[in-house]
Amino acid sequence: MTVPMERPSDSASTTTRERPWRPRARLSGQRKIWVVAILALVFAAWGGHWLYQRWTHVYIDDARIDGEVVTISSRVSGWITELPVVQGDAVKKGALLAQVDDRDSRLQKEVLQSKLQAIENQMAVVQAQGGQVDQETLGKFQSETNRLAAAEAEVAAVDTQVKQARDDLKRAQELADAKWLSPQALERARTTYKEVQERHRKAVSEVAAVRGTLSAAGGSRRQLKVIERQILVLANQANEIRAEIRRQEVDIADRTITAAEDGRVVMTFVRKGEHVSPGQRLMMFHDPNDIWVDANVKETTVGLLKPGMKAEIHVDAYPGKVFEGKISSIGQAATSKFALLPDPNPSGNFTKITQRLPIRILLAEKNPQLRPGMMVEVYIGVRND
Repeated sequence: MTVPMERPSDSASTTTRERPWRPRARLSGQRKIWVVAILALVFAAWGGHWLYQRWTHVYIDDARIDGEVVTISSRVSGWITELPVVQGDAVKKGALLAQVDDRDSRLQKEVLQSKLQAIENQMAVVQAQGGQVDQETLGKFQSETNRLAAAEAEVAAVDTQVKQARDDLKRAQELADAKWLSPQALERARTTYKEVQERHRKAVSEVAAVRGTLSAAGGSRRQLKVIERQILVLANQANEIRAEIRRQEVDIADRTITAAEDGRVVMTFVRKGEHVSPGQRLMMFHDPNDIWVDANVKETTVGLLKPGMKAEIHVDAYPGKVFEGKISSIGQAATSKFALLPDPNPSGNFTKITQRLPIRILLAEKNPQLRPGMMVEVYIGVRND
């Protein structure tokens, strides 16, 4: 049996081809070991840092940026004639946000102003009439008052004469009876007494007549009271119309909606030309400088927190950027107490769940990049000492 002989050249070539590959395989294995070791160190360092952060910080991963987002509504009804802003626009205090049609309101104001002018003119006429009546009746009243005083003085004087004439007639009668006075002298005394009595009756009649005239003059003076009442009624009507004008001015002012402060339009709900009703939402407005962070902390860690503690805020929208803040307030009740459907646990089955309490963090920097609703992560150092 013939055994085939191996060629030396083939064996040598095979050995030459295999030798260079052994060091490369060893080197590749060492690289893998180094890579694994480095990765292990990296993960160990990351894990150590993570454990350190969890030990020294309270970590919250479901916090949000919040702010005063104001809903601007219409107090009146009408068509939107101007809407110069859109979502995202920055506006200054006093800038026009929306204009509701005010033509009808202005026309109603003009009608009320015309009514007010008519009433004021009527008041002027009545006041002029009152002045005229005052002048006319005042002179007559004073004249009749003087006449009455003169007539009463005349009555008083005639009364004295009547008494004197009566006494004279009595003495004359006594003297005539004693034959010391002639019948002619007695008759003259009787005639004098009758004449004085007649003058007294005329004086009394004159007093009565003057009093009647004075009473009529007093009635004319009482017309001034009626005129004063008419002026008072007209004045009340004028005040009522002035109040209506002021209300109309308020209505006109409400149709021009302006920004109460500097801010930004978050969202608009209407378009130019649409009809709005009282209370309907027009847009939402936000002041970028009035923002904060709302977070809910577990009740097991809330005891470590207190107002004034510093916090680091990481915004999901801006990776790698850190914002500083400070705890402003800590809630006095768990969030479950504000739930719309609280769990009274009527069945008696109980599962203990860690409750959360709200906290508010004020930002040290008011950055316009931060917007209400953004998700953030919060780190609050509690064991940094």
